Amino acid sequence: MIIVKLGGSLLTSKNNEFSLRRDVLHRVAGELKKGIDGSAIIVHGGGSFGHPLAEKYSLNEGFKSRIQIEGFVLTRLAMQSFNSEVVASLVEAGLPAVSLATSSIFITENRYINSYSRDIVEGFLRLGTFPVLYGDVVLDRAMSFCILSGDRIISKLAQEFKPDRIVLATDVDGIFTASPKLRSNAELIEEINPENYREILGLLTPEKGDVTGGMLGKLEELISLANRGYESIIVNALSEGRLKKVLLGEKVKGSVIKGGKYY
Repeated sequence: MIIVKLGGSLLTSKNNEFSLRRDVLHRVAGELKKGIDGSAIIVHGGGSFGHPLAEKYSLNEGFKSRIQIEGFVLTRLAMQSFNSEVVASLVEAGLPAVSLATSSIFITENRYINSYSRDIVEGFLRLGTFPVLYGDVVLDRAMSFCILSGDRIISKLAQEFKPDRIVLATDVDGIFTASPKLRSNAELIEEINPENYREILGLLTPEKGDVTGGMLGKLEELISLANRGYESIIVNALSEGRLKKVLLGEKVKGSVIKGGKYY
């Protein structure tokens, strides 16, 4: 069993709303086809389909005013459209991908997963299909609604289904000492472990325009998983062939979050 997270910034241009990188999506789908041997769960982020609307309507703050319902509806619609594109590309590549609506699987409370329909995910896996979920706005028992990130989804699913490998495909080589998009002297951190994680968390800040916290939010979820013994790796899937190689178990450039006692 493999869990793969496809970053929204990998599949879309976050600076342009609803802008799908079709060439990247098609190539990534092909690498998934060549690299996955066995069962898999695939999760993708919101990218330029979800984040701009979620930020505009403050959806991660919960219900504050009726105008947010418009944002709730538009975000759901945009993410369904994005997910359809992703699933269609995966199927075209020969993968048995099936879309699962995140808001029909998960309910949160104060942004944390409170309940979810394990039987549905498990049932599709038992059929031999690959469930495809995505970050989206979901119902929240305390806040009426909130954003459930793809990173939080993979954290929950990893705890439930105990995968052999967790791979996060992004548009950068991994975790850096600073944003590699803004600072040319940023250095790649090849390993995050119980000894250095606090220092690394201190280097990261939430990313503007990313309602789920960007790389900081991602790393916090992965450290939580690592504390339970699950190792994960962040790789740059814009580098052709790298995703396929890591799925096949080959050593590639990236950031490994080692399992261990973090807290």
